Amino acid sequence: MNPSINLFINSFAVRGITSREQLLNEMLRVKLTARAVKSQEKPLQDGEQLFELMKQSTESTILGYFPGDRDFFSTIYKVAEGIDLIEYTLKLYQNDRFGQIFSPAYLTEYISSLIDEARSQSILIAEAEKSLSGLKGLVEKHQSSNITFTTSNVLMFMLLKLGFEDYDNVTILNQSIYQELLVDARFDFIYALPDFGGKIEAVNHKFISSRPDVVATQNLLGYLSDRGTLVTVLPVKIAFASGSEAKLREHIMTHYQLEGIYSLPEGTFKPYTAIKTYLLKIGAVKKENVSVGYLGYDNGLYVDKVKVVGSKDFAAQEDWRIELILEDDDEHIRKYKTSTIERVKLHEVAEVFRGKSILKKDIKPGKILVLNISNITDTGIDYSNMDSIDEEERKIKRYELIDGDIVLSCRGSAIKTGVYRKQKNIVIASANVIVIRPNNRVLSNYLKIFLESPVGIALIKSFQRGTTIVNINHTDIMEMEIPLLDIEEQKELVTHYEAESTLYRETIRKAEERFAAEKEKIYERLL
Repeated sequence: MNPSINLFINSFAVRGITSREQLLNEMLRVKLTARAVKSQEKPLQDGEQLFELMKQSTESTILGYFPGDRDFFSTIYKVAEGIDLIEYTLKLYQNDRFGQIFSPAYLTEYISSLIDEARSQSILIAEAEKSLSGLKGLVEKHQSSNITFTTSNVLMFMLLKLGFEDYDNVTILNQSIYQELLVDARFDFIYALPDFGGKIEAVNHKFISSRPDVVATQNLLGYLSDRGTLVTVLPVKIAFASGSEAKLREHIMTHYQLEGIYSLPEGTFKPYTAIKTYLLKIGAVKKENVSVGYLGYDNGLYVDKVKVVGSKDFAAQEDWRIELILEDDDEHIRKYKTSTIERVKLHEVAEVFRGKSILKKDIKPGKILVLNISNITDTGIDYSNMDSIDEEERKIKRYELIDGDIVLSCRGSAIKTGVYRKQKNIVIASANVIVIRPNNRVLSNYLKIFLESPVGIALIKSFQRGTTIVNINHTDIMEMEIPLLDIEEQKELVTHYEAESTLYRETIRKAEERFAAEKEKIYERLL
């Protein structure tokens, strides 16, 4: 990294200027001034002339007044001479966990390769600042194509104008992809990495949702050419969630062609976000097949595992979860998908919430017991060795377990479930546990039986996120579909299951006792 970048940043830090937006603002000021210097017919004589040129060139713009005097500007101007604007911006935002997202260069390079495959002549990169790393390489590789960038951020608009002013084939629009674009053009290739969270205020009635990722996808699809392709990165919920996501899936399948859906490598957008994401390829032209798989990383993205599914067969899928589609050959999954038994979303028959975050320092002798993953065993819940905390009851009331609650581990590779039974003390769940509280439509033991079945485990695993630290989001598991038998049938299955379970444990106990006794007899004969 260029050491001048830290020097530039530190020069402002000592003056109390530390926000990323302010620091980007001042670098843009310097670069705009440098451009103005080049356009002067005569060389500037001194720092005073430089300072005056800066004021004339930048202070009437969005950049506002410079926070310093002539000497300070001369100093930072010299420091910034050898700094690349894009490298500086990426450095500035490299640890921004709650604001601007930047994708890695390898993703931009992969998008560039998809543009090559599509032989696209007109290209739109939406919110191009998110793809700054590798963006110049993409532009230089496609100088024979017309490329359009969009950004709704004024500073980023100025940055892109300065960074790509030497490329005649690049057009930059200061427009939002969360509303209709003010362009008549249609594009052969569109790439978007929309915002994942939040809500669009006063959204246009034509959009099926106020969610930014859904709005952006629906909006940009309308700007595809007759042979165009949209490649977009969306949160994994696009594959299974109801509501907005379900409407978007239907919109895509009805009016366009889903060409491919791939799971991006875990941590692709860290440290900006840890959200699990899918990459979708959506075309304007109907095709016979859909590619489903994973993208791996090894000095670049590549298709790690893929399955080609006929478009008609794919359309029959109730959701787009890659993990389940790739396991279609599994007998249990196939029976589950073709079963005629009514299925309902988990949130329709149960309240689902995550337990309370308990720090190590909070663990102390107290009257509130805490149920952790370690308390969930193969034979049920072990209530004998639980942690405790000393806390007011009103503060933990929302996490209190009641008789019949199902607890599900949400961290770690092992999937553990149990049915909680009322204890003398108040018991709450820890944050490593998801609580499922069934309503009167489903029995607790019936639901537990399904969750621990081969199909249940496969479904739960399809919601897992992470590789090194595996976890499940309770809002995801709420979308899980379970077979809903009537209550009498549920009771019959539970009774049968419990009878066989009791017989199994009793048989094992007797076998262990017999084996222990026979071993003693054998050992006695050795003496």
